[in-house]
Amino acid sequence: MLIQILILAAGVAILAVGADVFVRGACGIAERLGMSPFVIGLVVVGFGTSTPELAVSVGAALSGSTDIAVGNVVGSNIANVGMILGLAAVVAPLAVRMRMVRVELPIMIGVSLLLWALASFGVILLWEGVLLLAAFGVFMWFLLRTSKDESKQVQDEYVAENPKGKASWRSGLFIVLGLAGLIGGAQLAVESATSLARLWGMSELLIGLTVVAVGTSLPELASSAAAAYRGHADIAIGNVIGSNIYNILFILGVSALVTPLPTTASTLMWLDIPVMIGFAVVLVPMMLMGLKITRANGVFLLLAYAAYIAVQLQVSSGG
Repeated sequence: MLIQILILAAGVAILAVGADVFVRGACGIAERLGMSPFVIGLVVVGFGTSTPELAVSVGAALSGSTDIAVGNVVGSNIANVGMILGLAAVVAPLAVRMRMVRVELPIMIGVSLLLWALASFGVILLWEGVLLLAAFGVFMWFLLRTSKDESKQVQDEYVAENPKGKASWRSGLFIVLGLAGLIGGAQLAVESATSLARLWGMSELLIGLTVVAVGTSLPELASSAAAAYRGHADIAIGNVIGSNIYNILFILGVSALVTPLPTTASTLMWLDIPVMIGFAVVLVPMMLMGLKITRANGVFLLLAYAAYIAVQLQVSSGG
């Protein structure tokens, strides 16, 4: 057990370093491509930091541990908003652009409702996986198409803030090295945490919803906190929204192609997915009030997430 705890600590340390390097690289790429920081947060950071979720869910589906595959996605989405966005807002209040409230946030809510509808049939089949992947393709097309609308303005802003001699290859190297640190650190943390959880007698669904979900969300946690600390609110928020959309549409889509995903686990339909949707919906009034996620909002999200974990543990213990 001591060895697993030491591995967990090493994984978290690697994550912290990787996050800082990754955010630096992402900002540099935003400068060169002329894309908004929010879109970079959605695509580069959001999807990149979800690589551990992809590896875990697909690996779990291949090995027949479908409860972990589904629980990992739902639990990660809850952790992304409650724990990660909450912590990022505590680090520094996050300014919100109206586009987030009008476009990307409703898409995240709609995708969450789609998962609830598909899960209500008791299993996510191959054709539903194809549907999710097709929706992901449409989302990517829409996102990249609309991102071009503001490229000139954003390019001017970044040119003013960054020296021209800053080579694009350096930003690319930072992204590769940072992502390697995020994925490697998360892998160490997840494997050690899962081993500890099994030693403590936790079920596969509970491991997926809590230990694995939090573990695979560590890259988002580290990168969002680093982005908030550096004043890049768009990247911090885009990271969370992008990760949640990617987790449902792409990761569950790919996992359903591997094997049907049963959704009849005890708490999934009446507790876990509704809580995931609730966390997405509560962001609407938060973002609309002053176009800022405040530190008080961050504390509320963290407390709400802690309450969910407490309820989940209580239910799983039969209390």
